[in-house]
Amino acid sequence: MLIQFNFSNFKSYLNETTLDLSSTNLSELKSNTINYKKNEEYLKAISIYGSNASGKSNVLDAFQQMKFWVLKSFVLSTERKVIPLKRFQFSEFGKNGNSLFEAFFTVDDKEYQYGYSLDEKSIQSEWLYKRNFKFKNKYELVFERENQKFNLSTKLNKTKDLISSMNEKTLLVTLLSSLKIDDAINVSKWFEDTEVINFGDTTFEFMVSRSLPKVDFLNEAEYKRFIDFLKAIDLGIQGVRIEKVDNVNEDMERNGERYKIYTQHRNIDNNDFEEIPLNDESSGTVKMISLYYFLNEALEKGKTLFVDEMDAKLHPLLTRYIINLFQDSDSNNNNAQLIFTTHDTNTLNKELFRRDQIWFAEKNDKGISELFSLAEYKINNAKIRKDASYNKDYLGGRYGAIPNLSLFKDGE
Repeated sequence: MLIQFNFSNFKSYLNETTLDLSSTNLSELKSNTINYKKNEEYLKAISIYGSNASGKSNVLDAFQQMKFWVLKSFVLSTERKVIPLKRFQFSEFGKNGNSLFEAFFTVDDKEYQYGYSLDEKSIQSEWLYKRNFKFKNKYELVFERENQKFNLSTKLNKTKDLISSMNEKTLLVTLLSSLKIDDAINVSKWFEDTEVINFGDTTFEFMVSRSLPKVDFLNEAEYKRFIDFLKAIDLGIQGVRIEKVDNVNEDMERNGERYKIYTQHRNIDNNDFEEIPLNDESSGTVKMISLYYFLNEALEKGKTLFVDEMDAKLHPLLTRYIINLFQDSDSNNNNAQLIFTTHDTNTLNKELFRRDQIWFAEKNDKGISELFSLAEYKINNAKIRKDASYNKDYLGGRYGAIPNLSLFKDGE
């Protein structure tokens, strides 16, 4: 479970920015929260709205950047001359300063605070703390790092010799994970399990649409769950059939083998199955089928899932259906979380979301993105009421984070 994500100097975000999944003291929609230890509450879903190029996607990209280097720094630090960074490019401080990434999260009934700051040449600082639940808000040291100087917990003293020769571009948590240190394994496992999928990326969308759905079609219970999902979203699909084929370019792939996949529909005259190739289905249908694995995996295992442009090619009711999968306690009894960007204002309403679940990304007049929630937004020093018309007020410009449009005139 993600509690909070902080970052700075990444793409359009120059200043330190926080995405907070802690629930605020609001009275509405208590069922949209997760009750954790010490009676703390966290949010099951967060939606991020904003105009094109406002920085919505960059929030998810920042997390993906953090995840990438946590999992890959041990291998790639020796292969690459510089650390791949995408800093804010429109100021000298941004171009030359450090980037920061930090996350508070829970995994296997443990809670961690982990983060690092870096430039393209080296890790400048890194820290990992583990929460002691005997106290209200106490985090105990696992390690701290300033450049190549390390402050280690007693349990890590045996690793000192290896750490002293570590590459300056390598994250200590990545090295410790490879050494089978429990806390580092937990951190790496959480980042590995937390998926970031981007349906605004045409390359990703193409690859997913050309990959066989990650379903064990020979497992009767798993196949039935997959078909029940397709029936629940009213695609008219009654079943699927896969067929292994020779290497044909237009077919789907899994583990180097090629398949055709057919969807089965009822013949309205004789009730028999009629089959059509999956690529003859609508792009929205293909997207829902490709989303199934990620949704099911998150809900089954209580993972956090980031989805960029979740509403693309989907009917608003399908978008709402996905949100409700995470917010309904019957379908989400493992505390899975959904964080998504969207332009769909049909979901921007008080029946679906609490005010602390609604976030906006907006660029200021210097081109710097800012991220804020509706719960903290004020108009004339007054907070937004829970009975406000969120979508109407948003489109009317009351919350900002909308395009600033002007009439285009030919020749001017």
